[in-house]
Amino acid sequence: MLSFLLSILEYFPFIYFLITAGLILAFKKIKQLIKPAVILILGLKIFEVIFKSINQYLIFKNSDVSSFLLPPYQNLNQFFFQYISYRIIYPIIFPILIGLLFLFLTKIANRFSEERFFEKEEPWMIFYAIIFLGHPLWIVYIFLIFIIGLILYLAQLIFKKINFGQRLPLYYFWLPIALLIFLFQNFVFYIPYVGNFLNSINF
Repeated sequence: MLSFLLSILEYFPFIYFLITAGLILAFKKIKQLIKPAVILILGLKIFEVIFKSINQYLIFKNSDVSSFLLPPYQNLNQFFFQYISYRIIYPIIFPILIGLLFLFLTKIANRFSEERFFEKEEPWMIFYAIIFLGHPLWIVYIFLIFIIGLILYLAQLIFKKINFGQRLPLYYFWLPIALLIFLFQNFVFYIPYVGNFLNSINF
C-alpha cells in the first residue's frame, strides 16, 4: 500500500498542472473554484510531505550505513529530522508560508483601499500560484508579475487607456503566468544569472 502511494507522488506535478489548467479553462467560475482549489492543493502538499518523509525513513532504515542514523543508535532529531526538514519539509512548507504572507498583505491592502487594488478572489489566486510553483519558482513568478504589470501599466498610460494612479487589473494574468513558468521551469534554470541565483537559494 505504501509503495503504491509513493508511486502516486511521481504524478503530483502533473496533477498540479491539471488543477491549474482546469482553473484557467473554467475561469468564468473562478470565484467559486479558487478557494476549493487552494484547499485541495494544500491537502496534496501535506500528503506529499508525510509520505516523502515516511519513504525517506524507510530508505534510511533499510540501508546498512544510514540505519545507524536512526534509533536506537541515534535520536530522530539528531540527524534524520534535520535531513528531511531541509530536503523535504522546507521546500514545500516555505512557499505555503510565503503564500500566506501575500494573502494576508493583499487582503489588508484591499481592506484599507476599499477593494481598489484587487478583486476579492485575486489574493487567493496569488496564494494558489505561489503554492503551485513552490520554491524557488515563486520568486520568478513575483518578479515576472511585477515586470509584466509595469510594462502593461506604462503602455496603458502611453496610449491613454488609463489615467495615472488608476489600477491596472491583472485579474486574468495570475494563473496563466504561473502555468507558463511551471511549463518552462527547466528553461528558467538555464537563463544566465537567473539559474545561478535560483540554484543558490534552493533547498
